[in-house]
Amino acid sequence: MELERITVALRPRTAREAIDLGAAMLRAHARPVWAAWFVFSLPIAALCIATGWLLQLPWLATLLIWWLLPLFDRVPLYVLSRAVFERAPRWRETLRGQRQWRWGGTIASISWRRIDSHRALRLPMELLEGLAAKQRRERWRVLRRPIGADATGLAFGCLELALVMFMGAFLFVLLFIPPELLPDWLRGSVGGVAHRTPEVTGALIAAVAYLAWSAIEPLHVAAGFALYLNRRTQLEAWDVDLAFRRLRDRWLAAGRVAAAVLLALACAWPHGAWAQKTAAPAEHKDVPVTHIEDTFAAPAGKDDQRFAEAAAQAFRDPRFGGEHKEHAWMPRQWSDKPKELKPGPMPLEGIGNALALGMKWLLLLLLAALVVAIAVYVARRARLPVLAAPSRRQAVLDTHLEAIEAQERLPEDLAGATQRLWSGGRRREALALLYRGCVEQVATALQLPVEPDATEADCLRSARRLDDRQQRQRAEAIVRAWQYAAYADRYPRDEDFERLLDGWPARHGSAA
Repeated sequence: MELERITVALRPRTAREAIDLGAAMLRAHARPVWAAWFVFSLPIAALCIATGWLLQLPWLATLLIWWLLPLFDRVPLYVLSRAVFERAPRWRETLRGQRQWRWGGTIASISWRRIDSHRALRLPMELLEGLAAKQRRERWRVLRRPIGADATGLAFGCLELALVMFMGAFLFVLLFIPPELLPDWLRGSVGGVAHRTPEVTGALIAAVAYLAWSAIEPLHVAAGFALYLNRRTQLEAWDVDLAFRRLRDRWLAAGRVAAAVLLALACAWPHGAWAQKTAAPAEHKDVPVTHIEDTFAAPAGKDDQRFAEAAAQAFRDPRFGGEHKEHAWMPRQWSDKPKELKPGPMPLEGIGNALALGMKWLLLLLLAALVVAIAVYVARRARLPVLAAPSRRQAVLDTHLEAIEAQERLPEDLAGATQRLWSGGRRREALALLYRGCVEQVATALQLPVEPDATEADCLRSARRLDDRQQRQRAEAIVRAWQYAAYADRYPRDEDFERLLDGWPARHGSAA
């Protein structure tokens, strides 16, 4: 590995710092990563959606895309492993480079190791190192030992982020856009009537899930690759190796500069004067020969004598020299080794153990009761048929509503029947009957068949197509009154209810 070309600052980091490094690497090379990701994975995802559509299994497309995520993970790892050495490959190079990597680990990841939570950490070891099976197993034991829990937490964190993005896409549509403003195809897919278009619903869910995984899965791979680099740095001291290599390069560069300077000085030296000196050596016969000891020897003087006197005076000071005695009281039987304390029998040890065991079982029973209570509460909130038995009053109301909906024809005197229900205290049934009559009257006015599974939004859309403005307003008022009663348990006042009955559609032949 050419560590000199690496663009990442190699140093031992904590697991969280390594994950942050992976996110920074992904941000720095986002364009080549996601370009290669979509080019590689989008055709496969479209094939999975088409397979679920043709087999009429709406859930199959989402399951296949999730199952093939380890295959897609090869693409961002290839880009990032090249990008840390100053060069990010283009998507064509990335696709061609997949043939160079082994496929054994990928096949294992999409078969018996599909639910492995260490996939992001195992992936660079299998694809970048290319070790044999035995060496790979030993290598894996060393790599995962201190950071296995961090890799598992990373996997579950990315899974939660993908779920949040997946649910957020649908909640954005359902919560922030009014139902009556949704187009028919979207309302038919996510608006409560998905049983009519299961293939469209399954394809839409698979497409949204693919987009959510496309946003999160490259982050999962980048963070796992950063954990791998950090672990290799800790094991093999890459930071120290790189520091020594850079120091060697600096010394080599300095040596080249020094050699160049010496060569320049040698070339510029006055050769004529040197020749003149060597040609007439007889002139310096009387000069004494100088030795290296004579050159560095210092002449003796008064300074050395003053230094010796100052040193002797300093050693005569009791703080720096001399002897002194200390007196202290010590016991006769003294030993520097501490005595070993042997624990003896504790009083009431049996009673304490019994209390501890009783408290343990009591806490376990309380924990089991809490789990059961939470399960019962969730089941009741989910309105399961086994545990969430409806109340008597709610059962009576549902029976009345079923009786009203089971009628094949509306009563001739719709206003009178509705008024009798309202006066008898059955206000919900009265509004339900009035709403049903409004739906049929609107369909009759538009000369359209009555759809048995039409929603309030369908009735509002149909009412807006009426030519008469007063009829349109009356139909919208009846639908809104029914919505407030059905979903918010808010009922109109008696005078407001009388105004709803006074005219069309409660009275068929009257004007609006």
